[in-house]
Amino acid sequence: MAQDSPGKGESGTRVNTLQSVLRVLDGENRLLERADQKAIALLSSLGVFMVFFVVYYRIIPINVFTVILLSIYFAAALAAIVNLILTVRPRIHVAKEGIADVGEPPACEPAFFVGICQFPTLAAYRQALQNMVKDEASTVEVYARQIYSLARINQAKYKHVQRAVLLVVLALGIELTLVAYLFIYYYTQGAGVFPPIT
Repeated sequence: MAQDSPGKGESGTRVNTLQSVLRVLDGENRLLERADQKAIALLSSLGVFMVFFVVYYRIIPINVFTVILLSIYFAAALAAIVNLILTVRPRIHVAKEGIADVGEPPACEPAFFVGICQFPTLAAYRQALQNMVKDEASTVEVYARQIYSLARINQAKYKHVQRAVLLVVLALGIELTLVAYLFIYYYTQGAGVFPPIT
């Protein structure tokens, strides 16, 4: 019975290691896309419901109750918009690694868009990419850095998305409360459900 050669087994292990790393990288990229999609959907929903104030702001009676509701609403809506913008464009600080732990990081990352743009020519990038592919440890190191960077970005994105969801829910709850108040207010005034907008 023929046995697998050591070179073949080593090559299979290298492929499995790289596939595992790429699978983790793909998962982080999918999380990044989902966070952006959630932020855009929430921003669109908030914008649609804010049209209510553009149309009906003239018929909102000015009293203590409506002023408090409107103040909370606009504060929550503004904070939600800020958090949604920070979700789409998060601000993170690059973590410094100890050189004694992992060695000097490469000057340009040939697998990450920031590093790719730092290469002056296509030939220089091609050479760096070929050098990276030849060495499995270097390849795993480059992808590990990319995965770590994406994980940090995802952490910032999902922190802002969670805040934005709570703020959007608060804003919409206040808006529905104001709609119910306007219905009761104008119904008791004998003006029908809502007065005509002029």
